[in-house]
Amino acid sequence: SPELVGKTCVFDGKQEAIHAGYLIRVKCSTRLIPEFLNYCLNSPEGKDYCWQVKTDGVSQSNINAKKLAALPILLPTLPEQQEIVRRVEDLFAFADRIEARLTTAHKTVERLTPATLAKAFRGELVPQDPDDEPAAALLERLREQQAAAPPKPARKKRKKNR
Repeated sequence: SPELVGKTCVFDGKQEAIHAGYLIRVKCSTRLIPEFLNYCLNSPEGKDYCWQVKTDGVSQSNINAKKLAALPILLPTLPEQQEIVRRVEDLFAFADRIEARLTTAHKTVERLTPATLAKAFRGELVPQDPDDEPAAALLERLREQQAAAPPKPARKKRKKNR
């Protein structure tokens, strides 16, 4: 699909693998750290470039190796690339921790909402006035009043004038 064209990852070679024919295998020179290239390709600018140079087939979009190799990348020194990769990975780890906290908070809220509502219906959220009648008694009184009330006359439908 077009939105996946140019999506990249780094294969560390720790396990045997065979890549599909529609994938492009890139080997970096000694002047380019694979993780740095991966972050460049997955950046908004890298994705935008891939989107611009992709070709669309009948059921598949593609980018060829020649067009991928033409992607302009500012190449910092190796120590700078290492520092950029370190900072990006630190930020991703921080984002993962925030996401985990958010998930935990959502679960807590989902548990608390029913418990809070139950307390509210039992009158346990705020101090209660002992002179107030219980809600069940009020509802019963309203039902009795409604049952004792004379039925309302049916409304006549008016004919539309044409």
